[in-house]
Amino acid sequence: MFWALWRKLVSSLPRASGSIFDPPASDSVETRLNPLKIQMLSKNLHEQIFRGVVPEYSEEAVERSIKHLQKHQLWGKETSLLPDVVLKLPQMYGKNIDEHFRILAEKQSLPYLEAVTKLLQAELPSMPQEWSWEVGWTRYGPNGETQKVDFPDESALVFDVEVCMTEGRCPTLAVALSPTNWYSWCSKRLLEERYSWSNQLSLAELIPLETPSNSSRPPGGQWKERLIVGHNVSFDRSHIKEQYLLKGSMVRFLDTMSLHMAISGLTGFQRTLWMANKLGKKRGLQEVKEHIKKTGQKRDGPVIGYWDWVNISSINNLADVYDLYVGGPPLQKEAREIFIKGNMTDVRNNFQELMQYCALDVEATHQVFTEQMPLFMERCPHPVTFAGMLEMGVSYLPVNQNWHRYLEDCQDVYDDLQREMKKSLMTLADDACQLLQDARYKEDPWLWDLEWDVQEFKQKKVPTRKKKPAKKTAEAQVSTPLPDWEDGKGPEDPGPPSEEETEGLCPTRLAVEKLKETVNRLPKRRQHLPGHPGWYRKLCEKMSQEDGWSPGASLISLQMRLTPKLMGLMWDGFPLHYTEKHGWGYLVPGRKDNLSPAGENTDPVCPHRYFPKSLDSGDSDDLIWTDSSVWEKSPDPLLFPEESHCHYHHGNGPYNDVNIPGCWFFKLPHKDGNHNNVGSPFSKDFLVKMEDGTLRAGRGGTNATLALEINKMMSFWRNAHKRIRSVTSTLPDGFVSHRHKDFDEEGQYGAILPQVVTAGTVTRRAVEPTWLTASNARRDRVGSELKAMVQVPPGYHLVGADVDSQELWIAAVLGEAHFAGMHGCTAFGWMTLQGKKSQGTDLHSRTADAVGISREHAKVFNYGRIYGAGQPFAERLLMQFNHRLNQMEAASKARQMYALTKGIRRYHLSEEGEWLVNELGIDVQREEDGSVSLQELRRISKVASQS
Repeated sequence: MFWALWRKLVSSLPRASGSIFDPPASDSVETRLNPLKIQMLSKNLHEQIFRGVVPEYSEEAVERSIKHLQKHQLWGKETSLLPDVVLKLPQMYGKNIDEHFRILAEKQSLPYLEAVTKLLQAELPSMPQEWSWEVGWTRYGPNGETQKVDFPDESALVFDVEVCMTEGRCPTLAVALSPTNWYSWCSKRLLEERYSWSNQLSLAELIPLETPSNSSRPPGGQWKERLIVGHNVSFDRSHIKEQYLLKGSMVRFLDTMSLHMAISGLTGFQRTLWMANKLGKKRGLQEVKEHIKKTGQKRDGPVIGYWDWVNISSINNLADVYDLYVGGPPLQKEAREIFIKGNMTDVRNNFQELMQYCALDVEATHQVFTEQMPLFMERCPHPVTFAGMLEMGVSYLPVNQNWHRYLEDCQDVYDDLQREMKKSLMTLADDACQLLQDARYKEDPWLWDLEWDVQEFKQKKVPTRKKKPAKKTAEAQVSTPLPDWEDGKGPEDPGPPSEEETEGLCPTRLAVEKLKETVNRLPKRRQHLPGHPGWYRKLCEKMSQEDGWSPGASLISLQMRLTPKLMGLMWDGFPLHYTEKHGWGYLVPGRKDNLSPAGENTDPVCPHRYFPKSLDSGDSDDLIWTDSSVWEKSPDPLLFPEESHCHYHHGNGPYNDVNIPGCWFFKLPHKDGNHNNVGSPFSKDFLVKMEDGTLRAGRGGTNATLALEINKMMSFWRNAHKRIRSVTSTLPDGFVSHRHKDFDEEGQYGAILPQVVTAGTVTRRAVEPTWLTASNARRDRVGSELKAMVQVPPGYHLVGADVDSQELWIAAVLGEAHFAGMHGCTAFGWMTLQGKKSQGTDLHSRTADAVGISREHAKVFNYGRIYGAGQPFAERLLMQFNHRLNQMEAASKARQMYALTKGIRRYHLSEEGEWLVNELGIDVQREEDGSVSLQELRRISKVASQS
């Protein structure tokens, strides 16, 4: 077996004088440059690593390289030299760098490879029929006997943890399997019923795998190499006690889900097709067939059948992975719902069943592992791959009291901003409600299609009274003579009335008394905001005596479809509009083919006569509007010819099935392609457009602008707070030595274990939902300082190491080895090694200049191409970066970029081809080297077929 040979190889490799480099023979620190003036390793480092081997370059290769660099205007550009490095390297194994890292990885991973061998060769014991109801670990012997133990003292385990999700993040139960024994673990919270438990996890509530429950050191003080195998094992690791200790544990983890991704993983699109095939959806099946047909035509080797690829892979959950590698009866996963939706009482009532479910998962994981490991070693044979996966599986982030303060402060600020935003949105709703007067909403480009129906105020009918007494009363009131001082005949005004007179004659009091008399006319069932438009009534809670009730449009939020309309959001100066079929888009005025004669249309009509002033101008450069004041009433809407295509505006549309008189409908651009609908213009994908003014508020004054600004500030925390707050952080006792001079009694030193999937993609990149996707800190993003919260305890330091543009560098090295065999001999390599951002000679700046995009956008292009993205990806990305580009312009720029960086495929005619063009007298357009383009080749074929 491979691992047996590996061990034999490691033990036989000598560490003689040849494996430890002698001190450099020369103390010279002379800078080394290759013929292309690229700085190489200093002489000191070169002699230690390459043992004085001097590379040789041919004059032909140097001349070819110089001509190539001159062609790309790079030869002769200023380069920078770094100071020489004089460093004594540690001892190295083998004869060169390759052997050194190979041997180092083999030695480092050998104990864990031996544990793998034990698991693969073991004959597993029988599963217990009954599980022990006891706190902590229980070991089950081959004859069914049970024994309480501190932890499984085994070098290799297959392990699974189950958590009752409704009760917090504390582990509930676990099962482990070694080559010789079964083990089960039960938490204290499962066996002991309490009214409440602490939300903060302690080490005592986690699962011990190396130390007794009341200790943080292993028996004998010696930490041993151990291997834990599991499916999505990073989740299980986050519940293991020793993993939160600052140092000590030598346990490593192997994830069968990561092994599956490295062997037979699926891309995102393939996963969608696989699910559609499994569920048997008609549309999904058709997509699978089309996808296979498309990819099959491009294969150089044998074509995979329509359904074969579906049968040789699966999605990542254990049930489907088990079915792929092992087969047989499917795993029963119904019991899992109790852990997801049930409480601790449900777990207690179904204890034996749930322990059996967990044990079956462990057994299935072992069976999957035995099938996967030989395949993985065959497809990823380099020992550094195996050793790297082991190391990446034990990532560790130290934190202190600032972590909890960060969580609290971010949530407090977020809540304050939420209240401020709601206040602004409520004000916008109140202001928009005023448009009901004189039907002014009919002239508003955003609010014209809302529900403006008003509910009338209802009153009970009051029985009619006799009219005569009322008439007499009225006559008496009329006949009451005016005071003498009021008709000018008597003495002067007697002045203000006395208190007695005021109490008896106050008009306000009389009005209140009359109002009281109308109480009996109110309907028994109270109306909800009569006199207000329907859309506003839906934003207000019905009046109640509960403490949470508040007047006004208190139900409004950014998720509502009318919110962008209340804010008057505009895209390039055009008002946003929503349709069920196409999602969010915007209206461009000027359409005439769907206008109806005045008075014929009874439905709400868009005020299409409010259109941009610049339509009166004949200059086409004025036809892209970014000004919020573009909407102005015009006396004549008939300025355009009778057609349904908008010539003066380019965008995702028009969609003429949206029949809004006088307007074309264009969809907002979607990051995944124009065929997708935009569900909300407030999503994070539009934050850049808000910052550059493409998407902005056109009404509501400061309230709308403030709401947009607050939305941008809250965007990071709104999208990430659930993931961040779900991170398990534990504060171990004795985590840091109290003797350190910087130790703080209130430091709350602890740790976070990121749940890293070591091979989460088909390219074996690591995946983690919080820490590997966190963006850089920004002042206007609440919570974006997440990475800064990783803070080391006293006595430790964070050391950062990053290889700049390593993917591009590797690609450049491969290309240069083929081209001329020296660093910097290709434009790609030279820009990667010596390009300067300040001079515009680095790779990203050159790409940006060539295509006419920003340098940040060029980075996305360059890395996308390294990972296999083709021209369609470039076109879609261009249109995403610049929404004003149409499809043809984006395709032209993409072709230009690929022609510049990848080159153009050309062809040489064969002897038969040369004979054919000479025989038929076809004039062929050739390059200097005699090659022809693909278009020319197709023209020759067409002419020959017609002859």
